[in-house]
This record gives sequence, structure tokens and C-alpha cells, in this order.
Amino acid sequence: MNMFILDNEIYVRLGFFLGIFAFMVIWEIAAPRRAFNTSKISRWYNNITITFLNSVVIRLIFPVTAMGVALIAKERGWGIFNIFETGDWVAGIIAIAALDLIIYLQHVLFHRMPAFWRLHMVHHTDLAFDVTTGIRFHPIEIILSMLIKFAVIIVLGQ
Repeated sequence: MNMFILDNEIYVRLGFFLGIFAFMVIWEIAAPRRAFNTSKISRWYNNITITFLNSVVIRLIFPVTAMGVALIAKERGWGIFNIFETGDWVAGIIAIAALDLIIYLQHVLFHRMPAFWRLHMVHHTDLAFDVTTGIRFHPIEIILSMLIKFAVIIVLGQ
């Protein structure tokens, strides 16, 4: 893996997040799908603050990121991709599809189980729907989601 990405993971992730976020904001301004009847500034402040606090909580609780877990799994030979030989492209495509599927199943689970729904409701109780709604989550849900991702990464390896 590119050493620049490994050495600067937080900046790479933040850059992608901010770039995609800015693109979506511009798209929403250029082609709004609905009129807002609540203060966008107030909602954005609240939603972005929740996201920032979630990021701080994750950094404080977990000494490594998902990429760090993947490196540990590779170093220790954990996971399917360390048992069966696959090319990097094949492993990458399978890993992305598997993680996406697991996060989708997590979302379904959080809708169906009352205890998880109480956490997930934070995402669905936004007063309007825009780009910031997609980043508004309860901190405990973010922690559980990260643990699920870690587990999938360990099962897959590499």
C-alpha cells in the first residue's frame, strides 16, 4: 500500500470526506429537491457538531482505525484473504462489497431491533433532509458500527 496514504490516513480520509461533502452541498444548492422550513444554519451546526464529536469519541476509544486493523490482520495472517491467495484487486473488490453489504445489514438491523432503533432514531429525527442528515448519528451507534467494521476486516484479513 502507498506509504503516503498510510502515513497520512487521517488527512486522506478527511480530504475525501470534505471533498464529497462540498460536492453534495454545491449540488443541493444548484438543484434543491425541496424547500426547507427550518433554519439550515442551526441544523447544520447541530449535525456537524454531532459528527465532529463522534469523530473525537472514535479517536479516543479506538487506538487504531479500520486501516490499522487491516494492517494488524495482514501482519498476523488473520482472515480469509491471508489463507487463500487472491490478487489485490480481487480482494479489494470483495472487501468493498462485503463491507458495504454488512453496513447495509447493520442498517436493517438497527431499524428492526427496538434497542438499536432508539440509537438509530437520531439519524431519522432530523427536522429536514439534506447532506448533513447522512452524517448525523448517535455516538453509541458509531461505536457499534466501528466494532462491526473491525470484525469484518479481521474475518476478511489483508
